[in-house]
Formats: sequence, structure tokens, C-alpha cells
Amino acid sequence: ITGGAGTGKSHLLKCLHYEATKNFSRKKHLESDENIDEVHTLITAFTGAAAVNVGGVTIHSAFGIGTQNNSLNDNLSCDKLNSYRCKLGTLKLLFVDEVSLIQTGLWGAMHSRLTQIMGIHSNTAIFGNVGIVAIGDFYQCSPVAASNQ
Repeated sequence: ITGGAGTGKSHLLKCLHYEATKNFSRKKHLESDENIDEVHTLITAFTGAAAVNVGGVTIHSAFGIGTQNNSLNDNLSCDKLNSYRCKLGTLKLLFVDEVSLIQTGLWGAMHSRLTQIMGIHSNTAIFGNVGIVAIGDFYQCSPVAASNQ
């Protein structure tokens, strides 16, 4: 989803998130291993200000991704991985705001983390089979340069 400033991207994101959340929780019955409070949708953004604006969290905090280039693809400890699996193991749809600010390395780190969390080999499923809704204004800004560039 793309559009210029003030075109309603954030409002549309919130509406889509609301409907997706409602749809995922509207099942006729729960599977035996499913909890009604499980997270099926998540809103993220590159910056904290944008995350607050859309009622989400930063990409880095959502997935425990470091902010330095050398820690983008660090593997999680077993305890942390289990914690993320409990929290996000049922994630089906990820909303990513401010996509124009995200460098390829962070997209790769998100893919790696989601495949770790979902327990899926990274060569068989992009982003751990989690659907991605990308929102942004590609005329606004280019990706933020890493500190070592």
C-alpha cells in the first residue's frame, strides 16, 4: 500500500488490522492447541514514532533484532526463541509501516527471525509463511543508512 502524505495510509492500516483481527478470531471452533488470545496479526514500523501512531511496535522490538549490522541475524537463545514462539507462533499477518525506510538487511533479518519463530526452514517459506502487508510512501525517504556506511 503506497500513497503520499495525508492520503490515509495509517487509517487504512488500522482498518485492515481491525478486520483481519476480527476475521482470525471469528472461527467457528478452536483447535485443541489454540488459544483465543493468540496473536494472529501484528503492526510494526521502522521508527518508534510511527509505531505509536499506528498502535504497533518497532520491528526491532517485535522480533528481538539488534540495531547494529553485526547483530541483525544473530540467533536467539533457546529460552528467547521459546518466548517468541509462545508470543508470535500463531502470527498469520504482519503489517509493516514505513517500508521506504527499511534496508534489505532488515528485511532479511525479519525473514530469518520469522522462520526461526515458526520453525520453518528458511529456504521453504518466505517470512515463515506469515503474510506481509507493506505500507509506505516511497517518495518520502529512502532507507536509513547503516552506521558503518
